[in-house]
Amino acid sequence: MADLHLIYHARVFSRQRSCSIKSEIASLGVAVGEGVQSGGIRSWNATAQNGDSTPLKVTIVGGGFGGLSCAIACKVQGFQVDVYDQAVEFLRIGDSIGFGSNSARLFHRWDVGNELEKISTNMPGIEIYNFDSSEKMLGFDSQNGDAKEKYGYPALIAHRGDFHQILSRYAVDIGVKLHMATTVSRYDNTKPSIILESGEEIESDVVICGDGFKSKGREAVLGYEDRPIHSGYAVYRAYMDGELLKSDALAEKFLDNDAIRLFIAPDMHGFVTTLRNGKEVNAVLTHKDEADIEEGWNKRGDIKDVLKLTHDWDPAFRRVWELMPLENVIDWKLIYRPCLPQWVSKTGLVSLMGDAAHPFLSTSVQGASQAVEDGATIAKCLAKAGKGNVPLALNVFFEIRHNYVADAQSTGIKQRERWHSLHDRDTKSFKDEFDLNAVSLTNFYLWGNDAEKVVDERWDELSAIVKLRATKLTQENGKAS
Repeated sequence: MADLHLIYHARVFSRQRSCSIKSEIASLGVAVGEGVQSGGIRSWNATAQNGDSTPLKVTIVGGGFGGLSCAIACKVQGFQVDVYDQAVEFLRIGDSIGFGSNSARLFHRWDVGNELEKISTNMPGIEIYNFDSSEKMLGFDSQNGDAKEKYGYPALIAHRGDFHQILSRYAVDIGVKLHMATTVSRYDNTKPSIILESGEEIESDVVICGDGFKSKGREAVLGYEDRPIHSGYAVYRAYMDGELLKSDALAEKFLDNDAIRLFIAPDMHGFVTTLRNGKEVNAVLTHKDEADIEEGWNKRGDIKDVLKLTHDWDPAFRRVWELMPLENVIDWKLIYRPCLPQWVSKTGLVSLMGDAAHPFLSTSVQGASQAVEDGATIAKCLAKAGKGNVPLALNVFFEIRHNYVADAQSTGIKQRERWHSLHDRDTKSFKDEFDLNAVSLTNFYLWGNDAEKVVDERWDELSAIVKLRATKLTQENGKAS
């Protein structure tokens, strides 16, 4: 059998990925429907055609939003799904998280959207302020609030722990097996299998690595250890009970309505977000940082450092941080890895997804949603390919998602630079008259995407390309021998 992954990576980056199926077929010099001998496409398809009725066994490493979404999507397709996570239990930690209409659409299709929507805070948009005053709103970006009318599904915003609890519970309810306190030590790409620290080996038909940018699956897929890149920025993230702001002369006003409030400064930006009718408050400050990431990509934050960075900021913004419980503050180094050129192992049986393949900066506000889309795409491709055709499924998944995700990933960097470059760094005044268009989020085009529909629309084209590459290599190998 031709090695689909080797073929893919030998050819895909030497051509324009947007070329049509006809030009791709022409470049391969193979006619559609042309047969191949044993070891080619026909024998490769035989497993599924010979009537193996046992469900596809899917192993997913990582029980975050991407891993759970992939698990749910695969279970909906009728697969046997096991998720392995190193956490002893899932705790309600962290601050808020948002999902765009593109992921909300999938949640509703999987019958879990209503549960997520029940706890979501209805945010009409983003209030935008200069860093030094919360008294005068500079502008209001209503795209978030307009999402349901424009895209058919609302944005979902709530505490990440609450959303995660709903998804993990739902996954178990529909038959996903969730294995906690299980750490993967290595992978076998050929079986495929995962080997736990306990020594236990678990084999399956396909292994999906959804365990974040530190995933050990990256080395298994790439064949070498790649090191993370410090983006040059870090984020202080914190959350508190809204009760702590009540009766405070400066900060109580933030409880008047649930809102996302963005404060823009030279080389910095911050948020104060209120949720659940003022019951919860999140605060964020993104700033330049050159600390060694080997010291840890996240650690306990020091409020004194936040106040030093914001010494000339709005008093109410600073007051939120002054009242913040110390134990709720995290100093989060923004680690960046470019979208990997390779997500699928050479055997075609192990694949990366989500942050393991393409970690997003928080300014993209799409990291979680794109991981959800990855999971939906994987499940749909596996279903279309059939049990004997996992390499085909994973390579089509890569073909569908890679360029799209790489473009989406870049929006986080662009958005941050737009916010951080509005001021003159010496005078700290705006370089030009404030323009809402220069501040508003620019990636709402992603919200209209339907990841499962894309698979339906592009499967025939892209699966044919992947198969033809395999056919071409088989023919070339035959001539060489």
